[in-house]
Amino acid sequence: MLLTDISAEHIFTTTKGGPRVTILVHPFTNTQRDSLGKFEIVRNIREPGAKEVKRSTFVSFQQLAELYAKGVLDEFGFSVRMCAADGKHPNTTPTKKLLPSCIKPGSPFDVAVQGVDVSLPANRELRTALLRTSVKV
Repeated sequence: MLLTDISAEHIFTTTKGGPRVTILVHPFTNTQRDSLGKFEIVRNIREPGAKEVKRSTFVSFQQLAELYAKGVLDEFGFSVRMCAADGKHPNTTPTKKLLPSCIKPGSPFDVAVQGVDVSLPANRELRTALLRTSVKV
């Protein structure tokens, strides 16, 4: 499922120096067992020994809305795995850092973000998911 309430432009260039193509991309839900119906968020972290690695985790629609509402995605430099609207992308699916301005105003996702009580702490499931990316909330 594509979350078309959030969109961003992605410029695709071929490795052979072909024309640059701008496509519209959206977050999408995974189709694998444990992460079925969840969105992938990705973060670069520096491991001991100065090696930079990518860590990712999967979050539900409501958890993604909570992360937006609390500013966690921006604060910790998370990107969201994206897919083209037609479901096709020539290479691997890109990740994009998405600002709240990428959310369509008045959309169901925007309503979900507005409905989050930011004074409440994150639930255990979300905290556990974020620990995979070395983030404690």
